[in-house]
Amino acid sequence: MAPKAAANPMMEKMHKALALQKAGDFAKAQKLYKLVLKKLPDNADANHLYGVSFRQLGDPHSAIKYIEKAIALSPKQGVFYSNLARAHSDIVSSGPEVILENAEKALALNPNIVEAYNLKAIALTKLERPEEAEEVFKFLISRVPNYADANSNYGLLLRDQKRFKEAVEFFDAAVRLDPKNPENYVQRARARLELVEFEACESELEAALKLFPDRDDLSHEMARVLFKMGEALRALPFIETAATAKPSDPHRQVTLGVVYQAIGRFAESVDCFKTAMKLADMNLPTADWNLSLSYFAMGDFENGWRYADARFRDKIASVLCREFDVPEWDGSAIPDKSLMVWTDQGIGDVLRNVSMLKEAQGLSGHLIAEVPVKLQKLVQSNFPGITVRPGKFNHLTKQQEAHDYDLQCCMADLGKYFRRNAGDFKKAEHPYLGFDKGLAREYMARIPNPEGKPIVGISWRSKALATWRARWYLSILQLSPVLRTPDVIFVNLQYAALQKELLWARDALGVEIHDWDDIDLMDDLNAAAALTACVDLVVTANSSVGDLAGALAVPCWRFGSINSVVLMGQQNPPWFSNTTYYRIQPDERSSDIVPRLLVDLENWAKTSTPDERLKRLGL
Repeated sequence: MAPKAAANPMMEKMHKALALQKAGDFAKAQKLYKLVLKKLPDNADANHLYGVSFRQLGDPHSAIKYIEKAIALSPKQGVFYSNLARAHSDIVSSGPEVILENAEKALALNPNIVEAYNLKAIALTKLERPEEAEEVFKFLISRVPNYADANSNYGLLLRDQKRFKEAVEFFDAAVRLDPKNPENYVQRARARLELVEFEACESELEAALKLFPDRDDLSHEMARVLFKMGEALRALPFIETAATAKPSDPHRQVTLGVVYQAIGRFAESVDCFKTAMKLADMNLPTADWNLSLSYFAMGDFENGWRYADARFRDKIASVLCREFDVPEWDGSAIPDKSLMVWTDQGIGDVLRNVSMLKEAQGLSGHLIAEVPVKLQKLVQSNFPGITVRPGKFNHLTKQQEAHDYDLQCCMADLGKYFRRNAGDFKKAEHPYLGFDKGLAREYMARIPNPEGKPIVGISWRSKALATWRARWYLSILQLSPVLRTPDVIFVNLQYAALQKELLWARDALGVEIHDWDDIDLMDDLNAAAALTACVDLVVTANSSVGDLAGALAVPCWRFGSINSVVLMGQQNPPWFSNTTYYRIQPDERSSDIVPRLLVDLENWAKTSTPDERLKRLGL
């Protein structure tokens, strides 16, 4: 019988440590590797695996020390370089160059190391070499389609390239392949948000939170999607959980702030935005911009204007940020200079801001107003001493193209000089826009009203039907109780109204909402103003229809959220003298406003007279 081979106790310890490491018991494995290294300090494999255990326990610096020692002892082991690259990937200061270098060394020695391809692609992504990174990811996934990390990381690359639909497909694969990794659910949710697939996102996050109820990053994503859906009250417990779990995250503070803002807790939202700014070293424009909105919502005009220009630095804000060769106006008198004012937001914002043109004109030698084409005729007819024209700038670079002015100012920012408190609004001219009376009288003659019934202009939504906006609008079906109000003539002021909506009101309700094909309510604001002047009352959603009515001082009932930017901390929009604002509370649906509107409209109709309308039209 052959003699029994003597056991190698160090190799036994190595095998046991490796088994523990594979089982996830990194601390016990590390202790065994340490014992081996006391006896065999120059064992390359022991140094390598000891280093890997440090990375697995969250100490990448120590990991690098021992893996580099292993490489010095045995420089031809590809897996050593791959794990060195992995350890560097856990250290921000290492940079993608060192990760790429070591991943490529690993693959040069052993082209079958799957993780090295993944690390190489990640490094190329960070080095802004997306085409090369994508080729590596495609190659890797074709070879190892069940590699969850590769699918997830490729999804991140696609999302960064704004290829959100493709990104979701790979995040879906990552979730399927590695359902126990909550990060895959988080990243998929972020891509879904960009696709505005809110319902699917909510459903997937709900399922993920059942699997990982303690993952506060999933709670944060749930809060974000619910907020985007206009469901701030439902978002509140999720963001409070997320912000409490990680109070040092400025982005969670911003999310908490906008949720507080949406439900009317403005003072608390201010605290959140200030906290976020401090956490981000005062470099978080979205916090500044929302801070401005919260201050305005509290009626604090001074601080509202102080932070308002942050909207131009906030990439999330949907504003036009133009580039100029001339300086910004500071509000001082410039009798020898020309001033150009320009618009950065929507039609409703412009309709409010033109209320300050005469004041700006009074301080400048010559005033130029660059406005959307659809407003040009209306604004020019009201301000004959001002040059009114469309915006003259390069639409790609946003750089100015006209050079016939000395100074420039965004029209919205005129408010910091002319609307510094609620009293300034009260002193302002009302109405501040007129209309084409000849055209209005022509339209008036079209409205069949032999019995002299009150005339109500109606609008139930905006053209912009983003979910968070639509939350505060009505459908024509929901508005039907109001449309059934007896002894009232209804005129359509809803721009971009669908013919099927108007036909439904006529056929299903027996209500004629008078509408004319030759009156372009969408793109001819001069015609829209003339028609608006023909009614006794405008009932509208929170849209530019209300702003036009307000500018003309036509009585208007406007409904919307409690934190609408038009309110400026006042009971009713201070821009207008004849507008009443109906608040839809955060715990209400938009349809809950209908009974209030109905009761008020019935009472109004009983006492309404045409006197104000006739005087307005000069009849």
